[in-house]
Amino acid sequence: MALLTSWNALIEALKDGLPINKVLISRTRHDAKIATVVNLCRERGVVFQFVPAEAVERKAGMKSQGVFAEIAPVGFFSLADVLADVKTGLIAILDGIEDTGNLGAMIRSAAAVEVDGILVSVRNAAPVNDTVWKTSAGALGKVRLVQSRQLALDIEKIKKAGFWVVATDAQARVNFYDFDFRSKTAVILGNENKGVSPLLKKNADQLLAIPHARSVESLNVSAAAAIILFEAYRQKNKTSHSG
Repeated sequence: MALLTSWNALIEALKDGLPINKVLISRTRHDAKIATVVNLCRERGVVFQFVPAEAVERKAGMKSQGVFAEIAPVGFFSLADVLADVKTGLIAILDGIEDTGNLGAMIRSAAAVEVDGILVSVRNAAPVNDTVWKTSAGALGKVRLVQSRQLALDIEKIKKAGFWVVATDAQARVNFYDFDFRSKTAVILGNENKGVSPLLKKNADQLLAIPHARSVESLNVSAAAAIILFEAYRQKNKTSHSG
């Protein structure tokens, strides 16, 4: 995977339409090319963020030009692409997943149940990099991945397309296996430590719990994703095979 640490290399990559993860720009730099990068990011739908100089140096090294980005191992789709071609009626929404290993494992599970698409929040979340590719065992290239800058707005678009939106919540009164996944459903899975954000829980049509022994505080988010997504897959296939 290519790392972009110079303004010229980043500008060329953006002009070529390469799949670029979030662009980090040092707040202390005043390079004349910043405006060009910002405009290209906006045109291409690439997320950019102004950060302290140390944040860029940690990624790019002390000799960086004050900018850093990565070229992702796969291309991204738009939400409109996904909603225009719904086949299984199942979408995964990943809210602030920070660990690349978890992200790769969740993408692998989502690919195995043939989701129509996966929305990945790009703010405060793991980048889609080579580690994600390896952990997904190549499944990353078999799914339609959407980078979402505002999950709440995208969820509203998903609802308008006829999907029910559910979110995981340990305190929910409804267990995941009691929910009817046969209709078009989008499943929100949250951050490893904080879970699904309060705003997205509020926007969900239904909160679902995964019951487990009290001796275990919580499940790993990638395990939770597999459990819920495969239950949805089971219900949908049971319906399609029954008649």
